[in-house]
Amino acid sequence: MTNGSRKRSYLDPIHQDIVLDRAKPAERLVIDLIDTPEFQRLRRIHQLGVSNFTFQGAEGSRFTHSVGVMHVASRLTDLLAETTPAAVELKPLIAATALLHDIGHGPYSHVTERIIGYDHEDWSCRIISGDTVVNRVLSGFDPQLPAGITGVLRKTFEPHWVSHMVSSQLDCDRFDYLLRDSYMTGTAYGLFALQRILVSLEVDEANDRIVVSGDKGQTAVEDYLFARYSMYAQVYYHKKNLAARALLRVLVNRAREIGDRVCFMDEPTRKWLTGEPLCVDEYLQLDDVQMTYHIKRWVRDPDPILSDLASRFVNRRLFKATKLPARGQGFEEGILKQAAEAVARIGLDPAYYVALESTGLRPYDYYRPEADAPQTNIMVRSEDGWVRELSSISTPIEALVKGNFAAAWLIYPDEARAEIASLRELALVS
Repeated sequence: MTNGSRKRSYLDPIHQDIVLDRAKPAERLVIDLIDTPEFQRLRRIHQLGVSNFTFQGAEGSRFTHSVGVMHVASRLTDLLAETTPAAVELKPLIAATALLHDIGHGPYSHVTERIIGYDHEDWSCRIISGDTVVNRVLSGFDPQLPAGITGVLRKTFEPHWVSHMVSSQLDCDRFDYLLRDSYMTGTAYGLFALQRILVSLEVDEANDRIVVSGDKGQTAVEDYLFARYSMYAQVYYHKKNLAARALLRVLVNRAREIGDRVCFMDEPTRKWLTGEPLCVDEYLQLDDVQMTYHIKRWVRDPDPILSDLASRFVNRRLFKATKLPARGQGFEEGILKQAAEAVARIGLDPAYYVALESTGLRPYDYYRPEADAPQTNIMVRSEDGWVRELSSISTPIEALVKGNFAAAWLIYPDEARAEIASLRELALVS
């Protein structure tokens, strides 16, 4: 279908037909935003980082996820508009924010965000506000729209319930990625009743928040939270995922260590890896394709460590990951020291061939005003009209809140398996 056609349809594996109509202002805006080069770049960034090393179907992109979030947010906006007239006026803002919320992601999504230490939401705001086609499309629709969207992403926009639709503990982003990631990984862990949740959500204008209405809505939200827990436990924190992330981290660290001696590195990548400031145009040159090309070139780098790590990554010769018993930080540091000595004995540099990976999640966290980033509560309006925080009325969710899901994993190469196993056995009985 040409860009001039009135309607456009995206056949989505999760939501089926996503049909946009240029005759509707909010949907015309979305079509024009999708066609920008900045948004098309998201086709070249994996939604699940390096999870395709573990789950062969995990090849979806940030593009498909972002279109899905927009679709869910638009559906929810229409439902909220039945009782909250302000939602009608806010629909272009909500749809555009949902579509663009991930436009600032870098190569391999959250994986490099943790390695490099950048903030994809900050880059989303810079792209939306900068000298970009996205900014021109938004400003052409409404000169105040770029500032409105960045306000929603930064949670400064009023009314605050608009931000909660896109970023909270019960938001359209999580609704889409749980269902999508479950489908793309060939698992059923992330399934929940999306429509049941959407029809149960209401705007509490007096308190500027979104609440869940009724017992059926509460049950659906409970299922959603357990689906989130299962996806983290079984997919996002799968031990092969952890090993792949660790391999990419040490690979990047070695490239940073070598610096100018690396056989090939373009200027945007050099700045990104070293933490040197990037302009928006330079950042937009970064994606999975570009980063993977660098790693392929590094396979032939004269540095033997960088070459070996790059070869392992390109050819999926992943490190091993072994979960450690919960015996405290001192125990973990002792194991790491022994593992480093074992790896050194077989001729490998422990700085790049042994590591600890920590995992921990809160599928739902009640409001903690003393925290640096307090969470938005999930509030439930019962049949008798009382509004209460979810974990205070749900025993299963209370257990999720109080559970300790932290774990530590020892990462090491397959060549050191026998040495590591022997050392772990000695350490565990001591």
